[in-house]
Amino acid sequence: MRRAAGIRRWRSRDERERPRQERQSEDRLHQPLDGREHPDLLIDLLEIAAYVYCVDQRIKRGTEMLMDYGKDSRRSLTFSIPVRHPEIWNGEEVQELLVETLGFLSDDSYAFRFRKAEAPVQPRDPYFHELLDAFQENDEVALFSGGVDSFAGAVNDIVTLGKSVTLVGHWSVPKVQNVQATLVDALKQRGYGRRLSYVPVWVSNTDIKPAEYTQRTRSFLFACIGLVVARMSGKDGFSFYENGVVSINPPLAGDMVGGRATRTTHPKVLRGLEDLFSTLLDRQIEIRTPLQWLTKKEVTETIAAAGMADMIGSTVSCTRTHSRTRRHTHCGVCS
Repeated sequence: MRRAAGIRRWRSRDERERPRQERQSEDRLHQPLDGREHPDLLIDLLEIAAYVYCVDQRIKRGTEMLMDYGKDSRRSLTFSIPVRHPEIWNGEEVQELLVETLGFLSDDSYAFRFRKAEAPVQPRDPYFHELLDAFQENDEVALFSGGVDSFAGAVNDIVTLGKSVTLVGHWSVPKVQNVQATLVDALKQRGYGRRLSYVPVWVSNTDIKPAEYTQRTRSFLFACIGLVVARMSGKDGFSFYENGVVSINPPLAGDMVGGRATRTTHPKVLRGLEDLFSTLLDRQIEIRTPLQWLTKKEVTETIAAAGMADMIGSTVSCTRTHSRTRRHTHCGVCS
């Protein structure tokens, strides 16, 4: 697998033509973060997350008609990945946290072998130059998918609480990025442009159609991108906007077990990611979930209360992006 993923930061024409003083301000954020950590470790993390995410989509779990879906859909995944700091990634504690957290997240079996990268996928500078557009310092960094929960969290922080927020969006197909950009533009058009920055990051398999649509490991990739942007902004945490019912995700039916039910923001996953990130960087990293005590109904009410109810119809929460059309934005079969 020579090129499992592409990672890039989308830049508009306006951004490319920003005044030089703004670009110079942004360049200051590309320096090493502090004396105890090196950006190379964060690049390792991004590439590992990209490999895991892309392999997750390449290997099918089976059909939806399996009699014993929980057991028969479980996969055994072994990775051999070149990294810049194999001595850290092969450490017992890091390996244990990585395997346990991903294993619970996607209900698969994982094994990792890390070796010294002789020819990294990319040098450091292209990653960090393209990933971050944060010349505007903000109060918070938050993950932004374009779903109703992420929009509600953004609206609550930016509109209701008056915070400034860097919204980090991942997209694998243009349909997803278009939804995110539409919602961001709506906030800007209503006068909140000075309170937000938008950082869309593209990670996807290239030239290969996915065989598995569930994307159970996407939240691992998403969180890794969020951590990189947070650390480059000088912060030790970021927010994950998701309501509590979806996070805990009680099964809708008796056979909705294991990998068939999403654990995207399950408390055990988020605590595992916090432990992994904190161990890697030797500092306490926090993943905040401000919507964890709200139901979906209460989440949508926060949008309405902020005067943005008309934008709810522009959000898209469905994971089956490849079958999405303008007329049918959701498949109607939630996991």
